[in-house]
Amino acid sequence: MNKFFVTFIMFMTGAALADRLVVDTTMAAAEKSEHMKYEDRGSFGPYVEFGNIKMKNVTYDYKIHGLDYDISIDNSYIYGASGSLPLTEWFDIYLMAGYQYLGISHHPRNRDEVTADIEALKEDLIEAPYGSSDVDGRHQIHTALFQLGFDFALPLVMSYNHQFMLKLYAFGGALFGKTFFADDTQFLSPVLYGYAYGAGIRTALHGFFLSAGFRNSHEYFHTYFERKTGDNKDDDEFMLDFDTYFVPYVSLGITLF
Repeated sequence: MNKFFVTFIMFMTGAALADRLVVDTTMAAAEKSEHMKYEDRGSFGPYVEFGNIKMKNVTYDYKIHGLDYDISIDNSYIYGASGSLPLTEWFDIYLMAGYQYLGISHHPRNRDEVTADIEALKEDLIEAPYGSSDVDGRHQIHTALFQLGFDFALPLVMSYNHQFMLKLYAFGGALFGKTFFADDTQFLSPVLYGYAYGAGIRTALHGFFLSAGFRNSHEYFHTYFERKTGDNKDDDEFMLDFDTYFVPYVSLGITLF
């Protein structure tokens, strides 16, 4: 009877203590997280590039009726959005889509020659194929730009506990777009081609990211009059080929996953 009573008391005491027992797993969790890295995720957000086109980096050919013209260029910053999709810890696919305004003023290289050419055309034709608005003017060009490429990253910090990432990266990719001449011109709006490359730093904290760096680019387009003024369409052409170097950019946004 005494053995049964002692056994019963021990059982009830054990049950009462078990109800209060808490298993401490904090040390195990901490040990696990110390060996885990922050997972780089896809990101998307607004993009701004603070660049100006310098005439010393511009090559062009501007002709009307076979006569040469000089041009000058001013431009807006590039405003748009960018995103990246990591394939590995060191390798990403990225995309940038943006808008840029180009203002291009043009005037004859030899004004007397152009004036004489217009007068001669007026004598031979009822209506000259080009006039004063084509001679001195300013093209208002709206440009839609797209950049697609890859970047190669060097992770510096990948903290799982703090959900923080810091990377250096270098990138390169193809650049393409479409121009839209908004002024009253006979030139067709051409497609634009080029490439871009550069380097930067990317950081992320929880669901937000910041990317900044410097970008170099090369852009090119070539267009002609909708209706040529003579026998050869190359007599009415506009070719623009320019480079930009060490242009700063910044992108701020959210991670996608």
